[in-house]
Amino acid sequence: MIAAGTQSNIEEELPSRTSILVAAVRAFGSREPDENVRNPDSMADLLIGPSELALISDHAVSTALTQDYREASQNPAIVLFAGLMLCRTRFIDESLERAVKKGATQVVILGAGFDTRAYRFGELLKHCRVIEVDAMPTQTYKKRRVREVLQDLPKNLTYCAIDFAKDDLMHGLHRVGFKRDEKTLYIWEGVCMYLPESSVRKMLQTIALHSTSGSTLVLDYANSVGIELGKFTPNSAGGIPTSWAEPWIFGVPGANGSEFFRELGFDPGVPVPAYSPEMVRRYGTRQDGTSYAAHVFEQLQRQAPTPPEVPPIGLLEAQKAVTAAGGVYWFTELTVMSKPLES
Repeated sequence: MIAAGTQSNIEEELPSRTSILVAAVRAFGSREPDENVRNPDSMADLLIGPSELALISDHAVSTALTQDYREASQNPAIVLFAGLMLCRTRFIDESLERAVKKGATQVVILGAGFDTRAYRFGELLKHCRVIEVDAMPTQTYKKRRVREVLQDLPKNLTYCAIDFAKDDLMHGLHRVGFKRDEKTLYIWEGVCMYLPESSVRKMLQTIALHSTSGSTLVLDYANSVGIELGKFTPNSAGGIPTSWAEPWIFGVPGANGSEFFRELGFDPGVPVPAYSPEMVRRYGTRQDGTSYAAHVFEQLQRQAPTPPEVPPIGLLEAQKAVTAAGGVYWFTELTVMSKPLES
C-alpha cells in the first residue's frame, strides 16, 4: 500500500523509495508464468536494476528480484503485495483504455513515479497528450533511467514537476501545454493517502473545477477506518519500513468515500474494495481456477499464532469498523459532473 510517487522523505537528488518499491513489485509480478495473473508491467523489470534495488535494500522485494521466481513466491508478504499491485495495475490500465476509447485526448499521471503507461500503451496513446506530474528528484531520476534503458522518450510525453502539498496543479499543467477544454483522464495512483486532507481536497476540487465534463479520475485510496487500523499495524502497508517515514495519513470519510467525492464535484462511480472477491475474480484467478495467492493464504493459516484472549480495545473497535465498512483500501473511477466551466 503503496505509493506510486509520494512526496515525503524524498532525499535530495534521489527518487522516492516508494516509487521504486512499487515498480519493483510490479516487476516481480511480471515474471509470473501464468498470464492470467501476470502483472502487465514488464517494462518495470527493465527500469529496476541493481542501483534501484540498493535504494530499497531494507525491503524484502529487493531480495525477491534476485531469486528464482518460484522460490521468492513462497514469501507470503511478497506474494500478497504483488497480488495487490496486479489488481491495481490492471484496474487502472482498463480505465486508461476505456477513457481513450471514449474520447479522452489528454492523460495526466499524478505522482507518476516509475509509471510506464506512456510506453506500454504507445499505440493507444499516439494521438493523446501525456503529462507525468511528480516531485523534481523522482522525475529527474526517472528520465535518466528511462533514457538508459529505453533510449527515447515518447514525443507525446511531457513532464511537469510540482510539490502536491504546496503547488497549484493547474498552473503547472498549463505551463506544459494542458488544455482544460479537452476530455482528460487523470491517474492518481498510490498518492492521496500520503497527503494531508487539505491537499487531497484541494487537488480534487481543482480537477473537478478546471476539467471539462466527462473527464475521469482513476485512483486508489484508503478510508478513515484504514488509517485507524494502520495505527495498530504500522508495517502493514506493503511492508514499508517505518524508518522510511512515509506513513498513510489520510483516509476518506465514510465506508467507500462516495459522498466525499460527490461533494467535491464528482460522480463517484462504483468503488471496489481492493481485497474483495470481485477483484480476485477479475484479476486474481489462475488458468486452473485457483486464486493467485491461494498457497500463501494456506501457509498463513497454518502458521497463524494464537490471538490474545483480549485484544486491545482500540484494535477490536477498528476491526469491527472494517467489517462494517466492507474494506479499508479501495479503487474507483470518478467522473467530473456536468457544469459550466470557470472563465
